[in-house]
Amino acid sequence: MNTNPSFDNLRRRFRYNIKQLMDFELEESVQQQKYHTTMILFVGFIFYSLITIWPCIKSGYPHGIVTNVAIIILFLLAMLLLHVTHNHVTTLIFGSYELCLILFFHFIMEVDWTIGMDAFWLFILAMPFITDYIAGVVYGTIAAFSGFFLSYLCFHTRMLNYLQPYGSNMVQWYTIIYAVMMMAAAVIEYELTAYQIDKKASDEKISFYQKERTQRLQRLLEIYESNELTIRKYKHDVKHFNRVLASFIQNKEYESAANYLREFDSMLETVTAVSFCDNKVVNELLSIYANRCQKMGFKPRFKVTVPDHFPMEDPDLTSLVANALENACEAQRLIPEEKRSLLFELSYDGRKLKLFTKNPCAVETTFSDNGLPISTRQVQSGVGTTQIKAIAEKYGGVASFTQNDGVFTVKAVMTCM
Repeated sequence: MNTNPSFDNLRRRFRYNIKQLMDFELEESVQQQKYHTTMILFVGFIFYSLITIWPCIKSGYPHGIVTNVAIIILFLLAMLLLHVTHNHVTTLIFGSYELCLILFFHFIMEVDWTIGMDAFWLFILAMPFITDYIAGVVYGTIAAFSGFFLSYLCFHTRMLNYLQPYGSNMVQWYTIIYAVMMMAAAVIEYELTAYQIDKKASDEKISFYQKERTQRLQRLLEIYESNELTIRKYKHDVKHFNRVLASFIQNKEYESAANYLREFDSMLETVTAVSFCDNKVVNELLSIYANRCQKMGFKPRFKVTVPDHFPMEDPDLTSLVANALENACEAQRLIPEEKRSLLFELSYDGRKLKLFTKNPCAVETTFSDNGLPISTRQVQSGVGTTQIKAIAEKYGGVASFTQNDGVFTVKAVMTCM
């Protein structure tokens, strides 16, 4: 079914739901950052209120003194609450509604109509941007509603009769303008939060692949060191091997010589091949899993023709190959050592990347409706096959998983152009 492109664009733009936005705001790292920001904000408001007390004293305006002192006390209490709870969301919501309550009493108690209240209302108009920035789009909007309720109460109820006179534009349009500011602040903050979530996910992904890459390099280094020790040993003993072999030939003990050569060949197999193909990522993974298979008592068969560079991202290639080999190796643990085997084929023809694995499997696998095998582990995962299928689909391809006569097969075809 075709979908509306405009709707798809809108859905991609607003890709995070309310719960995801709320959960992000309550993450420990975010709370720690917002804790310091909120503290700075409260200190700024207290400092501003202290400054404005002096003009009130100088002009003999006790009403302004009381309001500013009340605001100072409010933000000191908010700072104390924030310090105790380290919860910027609760503190900001509490502070915004209490601030609007103080301003409400200031408006209805004002008797000097020569002093306009427009400056207060302009400050309230900025509240959605402040609350959304501090507490996020969801909690910030909840806090910003305090200003909306205050404007509605003052301009659209009988409380208007208790206030100093305002112009008709103020009375008729302020609440609507405030609602528009709330929506604008919410959209802006949503974009900022979405960017932060995307960046956090991207940073975590990069960190994961860096860690995985480091682990692979460590395992490769172990293989190189093991091979070097083995080669040094054989280089030291090769003269002795040659003398023994020459002795067998000289005495015409050809069968003994053949057996001796076969034994020597099997010893050389303990040296893990370190070059399977031109692609560095695939080569690293094959070296690691070849070494792992040898430790499990069998030699895998690899048929790989992959160039050094082709149109697939390295993280996807790593995940594709590693998951296929990991699943196959894991299945061998339940197979008798003499029956263990693994065939892995990977080829690229300039357009299509083809993956094929075949290995014995001791457990009869059941498959879900979407064709994925259901994990038989006590703690079910199924992450490996899910990743293979997801990567194949990402590159416009397909992946299939089958089991026949105790042999498990993975096939995947992707378009990489």
